Amino acid sequence: MLLPVNNLEEALHKAAADHSKAPAFYEELMESKIFILGKPEEEDTGKFTLEEEQAVIIQHWEREDDKSPVVPFFTSLQMLQQAIDTDEPYLELPTSSLFQLTMGVPLVLNPNSEFGMEFEPDDIAVLMDTDLMVNSEHLLEEQTEVLLGMPENVSDSFTSVLAEYFSKHALVEAAYLGTIQIPAEDDREHLMVGLQGKGDFEKIIDTAIQKISLLEDEMMYETVDFYVIDQDDPDISQYMLDNITPFYVAENRTVH
Repeated sequence: MLLPVNNLEEALHKAAADHSKAPAFYEELMESKIFILGKPEEEDTGKFTLEEEQAVIIQHWEREDDKSPVVPFFTSLQMLQQAIDTDEPYLELPTSSLFQLTMGVPLVLNPNSEFGMEFEPDDIAVLMDTDLMVNSEHLLEEQTEVLLGMPENVSDSFTSVLAEYFSKHALVEAAYLGTIQIPAEDDREHLMVGLQGKGDFEKIIDTAIQKISLLEDEMMYETVDFYVIDQDDPDISQYMLDNITPFYVAENRTVH
C-alpha cells in the first residue's frame, strides 16, 4: 500500500477507515488539485500552464461491467503512475475545474487501487454546490396537527459529523435529534435536528445540510428538518427540551 503523500490522500485514508470523516475528505478534495490523463488539444511538450478557455483532451476509460465511459482522476502523481503501464501525458488541475470540464460524465478516483471511489453526475452536482438537499424555510399554520417522536436507524456517522461541526461554532450550545410528521402535508416522518443557542443560525444550518448531504449512510429519513429552539415553533422547542437528551452539548455548558 502506498503511503499518503499529501493532505488529500491523508483525508481519503481517514475517510476509508471512518465514514464520519467523509465530509472532511470531500472538503479537502474540492480545495485540492488532482491529476488526470490528458493533454492540450494543441500539441504541447514538457511542462506547461493551461491558458483560460484552452481546450484539452481528457482520456476516458471503460467500466468493466458495461463498457460505459468513465474519466479516471488521481489524488497524486504516484497514484496515477501506479494505475498505468506506460508513460502517458497528464495534467494537474483543480478538482473543481475537472468537474466543470466533465459535467454529466461519471468519474473514478484512483482506479485500480484500494482507495478507489466512483463519482456519478449527481454526486458531482452536490460537491459543486448544486445541493440535492436544499435548505428552505417552512412556517406551520395555526391548528396544524404535528406528530413528534424519537428517531430510528440514525447512524453514529450522522451525529458525529454534526457534533464535530457544531463544536466549532460558539453559537451552538446543544443539539437534539427527533422526528416530526405533519399528516396534512406529508405521510412520512422527517428527521428533526434541534439547535439551542443564541444568534443567527442560517449559515450554520446551510453548512450542516451540505455536510450531511455528503454522507453515504442508508437512513429511513429522506428529509432532515432543522429547528432553532426558542426561535422557531414553541411547542416543538418544548417537546425537545422535555423529552430528548441532546447528542451534542458545548464543553462550556451543562444541560440539566
